[in-house]
Amino acid sequence: MNNFELIKLNNSEYDYLVIATTYISPISTLTDIENELTEKSGKIIFDLTLINGTSSNRYVSASIEDGIVNRRSFDVVKAIEPNVERISLDFFVHHADLVENGTIPGALKSLLSAGVCV
Repeated sequence: MNNFELIKLNNSEYDYLVIATTYISPISTLTDIENELTEKSGKIIFDLTLINGTSSNRYVSASIEDGIVNRRSFDVVKAIEPNVERISLDFFVHHADLVENGTIPGALKSLLSAGVCV
């Protein structure tokens, strides 16, 4: 089982959204992501909410070149597009079990499970 969910984005500055689904950061297992993005290029955004909560390093972006994540391109994203945030929140609403098993505070779990933007 992967520690992430990979979602193809449309109408966004990012091409892919990677949502952490466990306490293990998908950034620490980039090879697994690269295996799913063979020969793809573009920008990727990581949603690390289940690991970092709502701290400033909640979202991180990077570039992909021919299926390889450029390790030097990582950057903390301060604010994300509303449509990407909505996709992320919808994911958490539909995967409440993952939220409940996260290491984040209980109040944040309740908000995410209810689809409340935080």
